[in-house]
Amino acid sequence: MGNLTKNFSIEELTVTNSGLPNVPDDKAKEKLLYLATYILQPIRDKFGVVVVNSGFRSGSVNSAIGGVATSQHCFGEAADIDVPGVNVGMVFAWCKANLKFGQCIDESANDKKWLHISLPRLGGMNQQSMTMREGKYELA
Repeated sequence: MGNLTKNFSIEELTVTNSGLPNVPDDKAKEKLLYLATYILQPIRDKFGVVVVNSGFRSGSVNSAIGGVATSQHCFGEAADIDVPGVNVGMVFAWCKANLKFGQCIDESANDKKWLHISLPRLGGMNQQSMTMREGKYELA
């Protein structure tokens, strides 16, 4: 499938360990291109390595992990990431100050920490920043 940007491939934005098919349609591929270009690549350029834990999710993958049907992941519009060696709070603060996004959520559960970030939503709430601790969301 190939590279979306100099540091991100479609393969790494569609990886799943669920064993289920996870193939985006053309519209989702286009959104993944935007996500990689305008969200993930700037984070990479600022902080270095970015590990995508969850990008695009097919309906079956999303259901298997308990995701909501309206998740931006299902449309190729969101990623859950980790930046090794960098505090999630620092990445969160930088994203809030420097990127245009739909949601940016500093998340943690079960002793794991990650950042959820999504493309801006047409006709929806944008620049929505939150924290999530063990399933409880708060505006940040």
